[in-house]
Amino acid sequence: MGGSATKILVIDLLYLGDLIFATPFFRNLRKNHPQARIDLVANANFVGIIEDNPHLDNIYAYDKEWSIRQSWDFAKEVGKNNYDLGFNIHGNWRTALLLRVINPTYSVGYGGKGRGIFLFKELPRREDGHMVENYLAFLEDLDLEIKDQAGVEIHWDSEAEANMEAWLKEKGLTVQKLVALNTGGSWATKRWTKQKFAELGDRLAEEYSCQVLFLGGPGDVERVEEIVEMMETKPVIAVGETTIKELAALTSKCELVISGDTGPVHVAAGVGTPVVTLFGPSDEQKYRPYSEQSVVVKKELQCRPCGEHECPQDHHRCMRLIEVDEVLAAIEEQRFLGKDLKSLSG
Repeated sequence: MGGSATKILVIDLLYLGDLIFATPFFRNLRKNHPQARIDLVANANFVGIIEDNPHLDNIYAYDKEWSIRQSWDFAKEVGKNNYDLGFNIHGNWRTALLLRVINPTYSVGYGGKGRGIFLFKELPRREDGHMVENYLAFLEDLDLEIKDQAGVEIHWDSEAEANMEAWLKEKGLTVQKLVALNTGGSWATKRWTKQKFAELGDRLAEEYSCQVLFLGGPGDVERVEEIVEMMETKPVIAVGETTIKELAALTSKCELVISGDTGPVHVAAGVGTPVVTLFGPSDEQKYRPYSEQSVVVKKELQCRPCGEHECPQDHHRCMRLIEVDEVLAAIEEQRFLGKDLKSLSG
């Protein structure tokens, strides 16, 4: 489809991990349209992870806190580019309305619940595969060729790289056995207990001689402070101190990242760092880090994955029952802290 298109717009206002999952879509779209202008409308909170992507020409940051008037003005301004093709790979009401106002000549995407009236062609939403595969299926449904299966990709600039090298030097850290813990989560149900994160941090430091580093955004500061108060060892704190690009640069220097199912673990996997992800309410078949150096720790419960932001049964067993020993066993089984680690990431 659209072999003669010269201007293509993609809209996706989902979260950090979802944007990373879409990077093979952008790469394969570019390979099908090597001469076209390909632009993206993305969530303003996460554009840092995608703005150095070589397969996109322009990225427009949309603030989900904008008023209706601000959203209208934004869409009308983007629409001045006169796109031939518009792809809605998100498929909610906000993106449907924005794309309609932007008004590409031909629009395709996910609809459902009546949203298809804003599209020239509505595609069925696939639910049975990983999100990376589901995004690529969008292209296949348009008879476009999947030219590679190389996985996700993340790019960052030299400034972010230099900033993190200087930060590590300032903190007296080396990259040897540097292990990062990310304790937050956009949903309360995705968060492991503070007590177990504290125990894990101590055991990594005492039993494995690791340098333990805490990652997170400004909203995670208080939680991490409480965790550190419980610890016997002294970790290094990077919470609230990095941009998204700097997060990519920093996690690329770690030997391992351990986290719940939230954005930073997908950043780490995307830069090639081994990851251990604790899955509770979300579906690991669909949302696991897309990497061969990834292992999932989960509990087999009838009630998961529920996909809920709050536990419907008010017990949160899917995360509470995961033990520190299980996480350490997963690390040892994969030899993520073994001497051959760096050769694995080759």
